[in-house]
Amino acid sequence: MRVRLVTAVSAYPFYNFRYLKLLDEFARVFDVYCFAGRALGRRVRRAGFRLVHVYPFTVPHRISYVVGPYVAQFFMNVIRADVVWVFDTATALAPNFLRSPAVLDVEDPKVVLPPDELAKQSRLSFVHEMRMLRDKRFRKIVVTTEMIRRKFVSLGVDKERIEVIPYGVDTELFKPSPLPDEPVVLYYGTFQPHRAQLLVKVVEKVASMRSDIRFLLVGDVPQPVATMLKKVAGDRVEMPGFVPHDELPKWIQKSRICILTQDRSLGGRLSFKLLEYMASGRPVVSTDVDESFPVRDSGAGIVTPIDADAMANAIIQLIDDDALAKQMAERGVNYAKQFDWRMMVDKYVNLIKQVAQT
Repeated sequence: MRVRLVTAVSAYPFYNFRYLKLLDEFARVFDVYCFAGRALGRRVRRAGFRLVHVYPFTVPHRISYVVGPYVAQFFMNVIRADVVWVFDTATALAPNFLRSPAVLDVEDPKVVLPPDELAKQSRLSFVHEMRMLRDKRFRKIVVTTEMIRRKFVSLGVDKERIEVIPYGVDTELFKPSPLPDEPVVLYYGTFQPHRAQLLVKVVEKVASMRSDIRFLLVGDVPQPVATMLKKVAGDRVEMPGFVPHDELPKWIQKSRICILTQDRSLGGRLSFKLLEYMASGRPVVSTDVDESFPVRDSGAGIVTPIDADAMANAIIQLIDDDALAKQMAERGVNYAKQFDWRMMVDKYVNLIKQVAQT
């Protein structure tokens, strides 16, 4: 008999492509139910899993976000879920009334942030997260790196409940391709201040040093940041906006170098963009933060101090040194293979089956 796996989200459709892709993968093996607090746009019904909206009518967002998880738990108990999968960025689902064993997938933990970053978080969010981590009703807690696992253990979380399952990179989608001759530098992802501020400075520095280098910056760029980028590099900056994840490879193929301009450590989470850069056969320039460990471990690029001059010099070095760029690109391709998406899915499937049998 197939395992009945149940999860909940605050709204559907949603942005987190990894969560959605995992739901589709799980639906191949388990009977999957996804309870959504509210609908965004028209109600979409997935072929792979069963989507259930917990309200038959429109509910204000604030109410649905707070009350929806408890309504979802009622339905989870009614259908007798074998395992409940709680994805921490999807909904504030604490297992207060669950009768089924649960797995907590902690994608973006706050409690592991460095002290100066942790001080910026609300005390309430810290207390809530620690309560979730210590709740024994979560039979397993999934984290993406060994670094986070160690930090959780130091905070008093039972180490036998913590499983490390890294992000996976779809190596069938992100494949290596030859480095183009044109000197294009690419960044994709969010443009939050901890990345955008340094990015603007790096673009400005490189643009002042070389007139032949162009920049391809993929994602939703806030207007003030876009204005600054155009000011410092003019038409040498291309910003195509948000690109669906499955279309990213064709944009990465346009680049010769990929970068990560993060200006502070965020607790040691795994940056899947670095893995996708590497799987695509692109050398990387990143800053010396905890999240850059794949670049350090693999030798697939240059890790620099958190400094615009240092990053600019490293970018120019890799553009000019073709042999070095190709050598680093090859290392990255080999390193990314150990994070293949199928391997990650298999680990999840085995974990869920294990929890279902407890």
